[in-house]
Amino acid sequence: MLERHEYLATLRDSVANIAAVAEGNLLRPVPACPNWTMSHLVWHCTRVHDAMVQIVADKVQGFDKLRPYKRVGDDVLVATFTSGADKLLDVLEATPIDEEIWSWVGPAHAMWAVRRMTQETMVHAWDAATAVGPASRMPASMASDGIDEFLHNFLRLQREAMPAPGGSVHIHCTDVNGEWLIDEPEPGNVVVTREHAKGTCAIRGSASQLLLVLWRRQPLSTVEVIGATDVAQRLIERTAL
Repeated sequence: MLERHEYLATLRDSVANIAAVAEGNLLRPVPACPNWTMSHLVWHCTRVHDAMVQIVADKVQGFDKLRPYKRVGDDVLVATFTSGADKLLDVLEATPIDEEIWSWVGPAHAMWAVRRMTQETMVHAWDAATAVGPASRMPASMASDGIDEFLHNFLRLQREAMPAPGGSVHIHCTDVNGEWLIDEPEPGNVVVTREHAKGTCAIRGSASQLLLVLWRRQPLSTVEVIGATDVAQRLIERTAL
């Protein structure tokens, strides 16, 4: 895990990037997010940021307890997004990092929210960039942290009726420190360890590429797979995103 100031700096940059790209482009489709326009993406980020403010600042205990947030018109959407993001940043900066909050993975500290909002918004900033042209790579150290955050927060969220990977998967960043072994010794018991170890297959690439593959923003073919490609593909497809 990185330091809070590092996360918040990336979060600020991601918010600024989304706002800059979205202005005047709200009707554009977002290739990275099928069936979404830029307007959908910005509204999604606005709602997610508001939800986390409620969870951290108001100690809301669960998604079903959140106050409704009425959809705003596109004419004020970008401004609403940026003002809400400013409020989120203030809350995440002011709250002690060890203060306990609710999370879907169980009781967590406020630092969990700092990390989750940074990673969420960084990936959506990449999404937004694809609506107007090629998107650049995410910073390697932050993307490597994003892989770790994904593996520990999202692998347990599994799509119904999807088969288990059927083997272990080693993920290896080639441009920055970051290696993990994912195994499922029994159905539903996903074990993630940070180590260099041989798996049934290995997925190798830059941290940014690997993070995008895990989020199903780019196909598995954009990175190197060694060993059982079908095992790697099932791991990628199984997560409920």
